Amino acid sequence: MFWPGIFSIFLFLLVCVELGWAFELKLQCDDPIVLGATVQCTVSVYDESGQPLTGETFKYTWKDDAIPQNNREIQKVSTTDDWSVTYNRSVYTSGIYIIRVVVCKIYLSFICISSNSQGTFINVSDSLNGQLVVAQRNETRAGFVSVTDTVRFNTVLKAADKNYVSTAPTVLSYWFLDCVYYGITTDMQFEFNFTKTDEHHIIETLIMGDFSPLPPPVTLPPSTTSTPPTTTTKGSTTTAGTTTTSTTTLKPKSVSKRDVASGTIELNFTTTAGNKTESNIKMWQNGTLVPYNALFPYVCNSTAVVTDQTKVHGFFQSSFITKAPISNVTVSGNNWLQHGELLSLNIKCQGSEKIQFCYFFKPGLYNVTGNETCEHFIELETCEFPIRRYLQDKYTVIIIIKNDVSKKITPVAVTVYKVKQQSQLSVIVVPVAFSLAAVVSIVFGIAYYLQNRSRFVVEVADFDFGAKYADMEYKTFKDRLKDSIVNAFTRDPMPTTSDAPIWPPSHKYGSMT
Repeated sequence: MFWPGIFSIFLFLLVCVELGWAFELKLQCDDPIVLGATVQCTVSVYDESGQPLTGETFKYTWKDDAIPQNNREIQKVSTTDDWSVTYNRSVYTSGIYIIRVVVCKIYLSFICISSNSQGTFINVSDSLNGQLVVAQRNETRAGFVSVTDTVRFNTVLKAADKNYVSTAPTVLSYWFLDCVYYGITTDMQFEFNFTKTDEHHIIETLIMGDFSPLPPPVTLPPSTTSTPPTTTTKGSTTTAGTTTTSTTTLKPKSVSKRDVASGTIELNFTTTAGNKTESNIKMWQNGTLVPYNALFPYVCNSTAVVTDQTKVHGFFQSSFITKAPISNVTVSGNNWLQHGELLSLNIKCQGSEKIQFCYFFKPGLYNVTGNETCEHFIELETCEFPIRRYLQDKYTVIIIIKNDVSKKITPVAVTVYKVKQQSQLSVIVVPVAFSLAAVVSIVFGIAYYLQNRSRFVVEVADFDFGAKYADMEYKTFKDRLKDSIVNAFTRDPMPTTSDAPIWPPSHKYGSMT
């Protein structure tokens, strides 16, 4: 009764643990690596919801399928574990290997339950792994470079390969541009200036890490300097012989940048040509391209195969096209606008295709940061386009023009001002002119009247030399004018010729004799 009960309890706990303590594994390895380097693998434990498990003890069992096999086992309170495996060149060969890890949870300090496993493939290659980075002004270029800046080519190896090749006594980089040999560098970098646009180029580099042991120090045989002994005689002095022994030790020769610049480093490749073809590599000599009779593996589609097991190689290449950046951006048009006037700007620039532009407006004055961009760009065939917009206030137009190698941001401040409304010229001139004409007319009328009145007073004479009658009393001009108007409407009809004129006796003239 005792043992079956214990077994039932244990089985119950095991089922509960399996159901309640299930977990997931995530395995990562930093492959591919070159043969001889060390691969780093990491496993992490997560629960079903994707959260790391904490406060639990796990046992990690690692192994691979290499011959001889690599394995490792460790137990610790951690949800992650790392395993490093080195595939020595003298023991292993390049190829695909499988690495597997088994993780189980430790219960009661010795019971391994709820286990899980994960495996992955790793690639162990013959050559170095990495990439050739093309950069200008600390910016990576992809497929295009500018002709106005120096191009820096830099070989970036994977961390495992870089650590491995750095242990080699000699590491050299051979550089080729369009199958033209440009020499050796020791820092995996090469700089070049291009001057012509719209040209396609191919840059290639061959990295060689030489693991051959350096030659031992050279010890020269002892050098003996004999000096005759000194003796003293009358009138003369004689020196006796002395012996001096020295030993000189020469250090192994190392590669320096001076050796690279002077070209004293010799090519040291051991290759076999499968289908040997004539090398198409050239070099500059006295300003002329001449054939360069040297055999490089991988370079310029070479069929040479490396056979030296003491050296590790890496071949990297990149192709690109030279382009002219955006330059000479000119903005023409009036950026001072009256209220209601339409903004009209014309933009022109220079640069290689493919040219794209966009623009947007910022209220007030805006300082460009250099990080401005647009969601949508418009492509141009020629770098010339207009900007038309109605604005009611002060704005800054941000114009962005870019191509494959550059981006130009140009701000243009636009000011909209209001002008005080003024009457038209005709509204002012016409009334003033007519007012002046009226004043002049009145003045001339008054002057004319005064002048005629003076003349009338002078010319009027009294021709009545007879007696004065009461009806001929003196009347003013106003009275005479009034009488004339009244007489014009009340005058008697004119007498006919048959009627005798009736003249008052007092209006008859006497005899002139």
